Amino acid sequence: MRLYIVSGLAIAFLAILFALQNTNLVTINLLGWQYQQSLALVLLLTLAIGVIVGLLVSIPAVIRRGWRVSRIQKQTDTLTGLLQKTEQQVSTETQRVQSVHQRYQALLSALDLKETTTGLLHSSILKQALGRQLAALMAVDRDRALSFSLLMLKVQCDLVDGVDRKQLWQGLTKHLQSAATDQTWLYSDGQGLYLATVAGLDAKATSQYGETLQSAILEAPPPVAAPNSTLEASVGGAIASTAAPVDALQLINTAQTALAQAQERGRNRLRFLEATP
Repeated sequence: MRLYIVSGLAIAFLAILFALQNTNLVTINLLGWQYQQSLALVLLLTLAIGVIVGLLVSIPAVIRRGWRVSRIQKQTDTLTGLLQKTEQQVSTETQRVQSVHQRYQALLSALDLKETTTGLLHSSILKQALGRQLAALMAVDRDRALSFSLLMLKVQCDLVDGVDRKQLWQGLTKHLQSAATDQTWLYSDGQGLYLATVAGLDAKATSQYGETLQSAILEAPPPVAAPNSTLEASVGGAIASTAAPVDALQLINTAQTALAQAQERGRNRLRFLEATP
């Protein structure tokens, strides 16, 4: 602001100095009129007319810019209101989902369906749950072949002194849950055996998913896995298709066979088999 004031005073001083030093009269002809005026006044009037013309030319652009800014501001205000409304709806829906999830977990606990150490579904109900999942999958679309996979992860760990095995399973469960998809059902026996069921994955996708779950366990940082402990995770999987339906027992037996073969091959191996009738 000070720079503008100083600049204005400097220009005004130069204009006064110019007027004082250029007092000569000049003849001006305009549309038949003729009159004399000082050179300084003529030049200053010409400059003023130029400034006015420039302002008149720029006024429409300024007005259009103002309208555009006003329109954008209104759109911004409208979008902000919609965003706030959406955030409120999302917050309300999130609270509702959390409430349903809490009631669901409480119901599972009341029915004694959860494994107490990990908080996952107990492996003892796997056969019954698989039967219902396979039946539901068959009812979705009988004209299109759909896949269903069962993964078994067997975790073994040589713990050092002072490390609680229960705490280890709980920590590994959190890492496994963070890597699992929303469509995955997780089970556990509380002794290092984790089971996962997921639909819609072909053989290649199931293999990649098994590697993801295995990595979530093997890359678990201390104190989940003690620094001096040896953590192993073997993965066996069975892949079924509605084109060749199998029952829950066949799927479980195939996954157990795949897990046994993975363990026979060495540490941290994966093995996947097609479940056939």
